[in-house]
Amino acid sequence: MKQGRTVLSLVVGLAILGGTVALSAQSAGDSAFLPGITVKDPFPNGCVDCHKDQGGGKDYRVIAELAKIDGHPKVEKIVKTVPKDCLMCHKTGAKAPELQKVIHRVHFDKPASNPFVTVYKGACLNCHALDQTTGAMSVKSGPKNW
Repeated sequence: MKQGRTVLSLVVGLAILGGTVALSAQSAGDSAFLPGITVKDPFPNGCVDCHKDQGGGKDYRVIAELAKIDGHPKVEKIVKTVPKDCLMCHKTGAKAPELQKVIHRVHFDKPASNPFVTVYKGACLNCHALDQTTGAMSVKSGPKNW
């Protein structure tokens, strides 16, 4: 019985502490960065909304990034929707590496200097969409921008 009261006291204490921390974080303006949920979604089409030609030699379009990869085939004519059409070759069991592994590695490599982390906050919801009703996750896709 004494053990039960001790556990209950600990749980209540942690709940009060957690609530205090949560309230102070909210009052300090800190809230979760969840595009499409807590903030407007700046990248509703995923890759193509972020990977653009910025001008001045800063071409971050997916097609420009692929051109930097030795041996990557030309996909200009077969890819219409990014990244959905990339799965033609980059699916589980295919000869090409799985797209999800490639993309996650590139976007989270060297986090201290990686723009996806430092500029875009490494937010999963920049690339993925969450159905708040069902909890189902999907990958955002959009028409190619080249």
